[in-house]
Amino acid sequence: MSMKSLLALSALLLSASPAIADDFLYLRCKQSVDLVTTNLTTSKTIEDRTVDDVSILKIDFIKKTILDTRSAGPLSFTVQNNVMNVLTKSDDDELKINDVFKLNLFPPYSNSSRGTIVFKTKNKTNAHSANGFCKEVDASVFEKALKESEN
Repeated sequence: MSMKSLLALSALLLSASPAIADDFLYLRCKQSVDLVTTNLTTSKTIEDRTVDDVSILKIDFIKKTILDTRSAGPLSFTVQNNVMNVLTKSDDDELKINDVFKLNLFPPYSNSSRGTIVFKTKNKTNAHSANGFCKEVDASVFEKALKESEN
């Protein structure tokens, strides 16, 4: 293979996947979220609704973390078949969280999530499922949203 065709092939491979081409990927995601809130004692539905949600994400492919401008800190992820998987599990005195978030790392950047949050002190649980799409944005869009969420 000539040097010229090797360079062309390398350029093609690098442009094909943001995970290879860049250390960071910034996305603005719109999801439709189905949310069902239930009373833990009676198992009765308190609320059943669908909401539109927007999140702005920073994906760090070196550290393998994802940060939503609204979250307390970054979460670790794994990648399998060009799909990012973020598993969130936690259990303390107030909350029990079990959530799975998936993001296709090729455009169109489709995403989905499913999970439950048990609010132990409030005696209720939220079950949610979401589906949506993301678009690439500039780092400045993420930084601006992060500053706004801190205020």
